[in-house]
Amino acid sequence: MKIFLTGGSGYIGSAVAQRLKKAGHAVSALVRSPEKAKDLQAAGVKLVAGDLANPAGYAGAAYGSDAFVHTAFDYSPQGPELDRRAVVTARELLRGRVGATLIYTSGIWVLGPTDGSEAADESAPLKPAKASSWRPANEQLALDAGKDGIRAVVVRPGMVWGGRGGVLAGFFGSALKSGAPQVVGDGSNIWPMVHLDDLAELYVRLVERAPNGSIFYAVEGSRHTVREVAEAAARAAGKDGAIQTLSVDQARAQMGVVADALAMTQRISGEKAKNDLDWRPRHESFVAEAKAAFDAWRAAQ
Repeated sequence: MKIFLTGGSGYIGSAVAQRLKKAGHAVSALVRSPEKAKDLQAAGVKLVAGDLANPAGYAGAAYGSDAFVHTAFDYSPQGPELDRRAVVTARELLRGRVGATLIYTSGIWVLGPTDGSEAADESAPLKPAKASSWRPANEQLALDAGKDGIRAVVVRPGMVWGGRGGVLAGFFGSALKSGAPQVVGDGSNIWPMVHLDDLAELYVRLVERAPNGSIFYAVEGSRHTVREVAEAAARAAGKDGAIQTLSVDQARAQMGVVADALAMTQRISGEKAKNDLDWRPRHESFVAEAKAAFDAWRAAQ
């Protein structure tokens, strides 16, 4: 399959591009700087220099692709609009192509906080955190590509860990810098999580066989609190396991509405991906693998 992927030099996109290439697909990846994506080029991925702000700059390279995998996100104030524009561009490029596929990357914050002890699944109503209040409309725009004869799929990854980046890498960094990771709130909340390698494997299954109009949460089954995760990260970094806590109000002053999202408890099921796509995450617990994750992070710096 000929695949065009956005975000090729990003944390998630780089891993997905390499895994798709390993699965035998012909992959072209949009990258801001080819110099920063030499690992992709070495793996046989074709690099396309450009960014989301200029769809005309990558449309030629993406034209004729069987699948458009959108993993990129611009963290500027224009991010939501550029994300929407990428979906519109993908639909225009894929329209009329038999068997065309669009994979749109969303995230778990679109669900909002979950109630009760039961894990929410893809049927749960959305109550998005403010940081993701714009996301449902872009999800729907992607799913509406089904009306154009395009197989459209949405994936909502959990908090991604493993390798060189991800939110949890911040725990390692702050542990080394100040002696203790910093968490928003008291750390009693729960984040659904997923290892980068497992997430990349899921994208292969999404591209190859996910049904049109489907939505999948990409989360493994651990239910550790954020405090437990941060303490494990601190110990892995050679510290004593202590953490720093920052009130939501203090964090909001520093990072805006993202603070509220980081303080949420979310219990989410990944069973649909396991049942429908035979997805089997190999990494089920950051806490159990924190030392190996720390070593991999240090090696990638």
